[in-house]
Amino acid sequence: MKRKLLLFSVLFGLYASAEAQVLQSDNFNSLTVGNIGTDLTGATAGQGNWFTNNTPGGTNGGNSNYQIVANDATHLNVAQITGSNAATGEKALWKGGLATAWSTRTSTNNIIEVEFSVNIGAATTSLNDLEVLLFNAEETKVLAGLVIFMDTRQVIGAAYVNNNGTLGNYGIPLGGTNPVLQNNTWYRMGFSFNKTTGQIKFKGPGFNGQLTGAAIGVDPNEVDFIMNTTAGNTVAGVCLLDNYSVKATNTDTLLGTEAFTSVESSKLSVYPNPVNDIVTISNAENLQINKVAVTDVNGRTVKTLEFGGVTETQINVSDLNSGIYFMSIDTNEGTATKKIIKN
Repeated sequence: MKRKLLLFSVLFGLYASAEAQVLQSDNFNSLTVGNIGTDLTGATAGQGNWFTNNTPGGTNGGNSNYQIVANDATHLNVAQITGSNAATGEKALWKGGLATAWSTRTSTNNIIEVEFSVNIGAATTSLNDLEVLLFNAEETKVLAGLVIFMDTRQVIGAAYVNNNGTLGNYGIPLGGTNPVLQNNTWYRMGFSFNKTTGQIKFKGPGFNGQLTGAAIGVDPNEVDFIMNTTAGNTVAGVCLLDNYSVKATNTDTLLGTEAFTSVESSKLSVYPNPVNDIVTISNAENLQINKVAVTDVNGRTVKTLEFGGVTETQINVSDLNSGIYFMSIDTNEGTATKKIIKN
């Protein structure tokens, strides 16, 4: 497989169905402690049909970037990825066979759900980030994904979307303030992509969001775990992974019964959109709007307003620059995210 490095621009702006099919899974306990593979070109599979690929950069590029290590009594064996200790050098790990498994799924199961456990270890100054990305066959479109920054511990989403007329792979905010992971702590998180509708969902500790992507009708091909790097980096980041699972289903079962409450964004109306000055938020289902946070293209929260349980409200955005914004709307039934365009 030919690896392609994707540079993301950051765009800000429950029980398991009986029909679900497991396409891939691995808890790594059947694999042997040590290097996962011996081929860093991505041509030959290593243990458990996992492939590894390094791009040039740094002084620590080797098979030991990808290892099975013994963890605690709960997780037993886990996968470990070590990133580059320089400004270049991508490290990618993926399990083969997803495209074939997807092609033989039940025809009505057009939602693909990816779940995994992750531990990003001790505090670090590394400018690496862990990107867990679901690609199309050409590896040009991220159908859905999550990105964790090693230095700030922040989590954002990733997806191929229409950014005010420009199609591309973008980082997606996960609320008014991006969730921050704790050091040396295991977390369960995931994302899903609906091939029929383009709906994308992100779910994990402190976040539960959704939006419509621009890859409707595109088949998923591969899930990659990528340790990326950036200019100025001199320190290698290290991530632990466990309990990887990919399912095909006809209804939302992401993370099962784990409670990360969200509200379908379709229950809330935001208009006019695009907007010049006053934007109205309303709903016909008696949802009580408690708080709205507006986030700009740099991830800054530019407005936060408290409303105390109203069913309709207005926000003056005339002071905002033109561009894309995301409104995180907190209600009595959970949180919804709506994209607005400021003229």
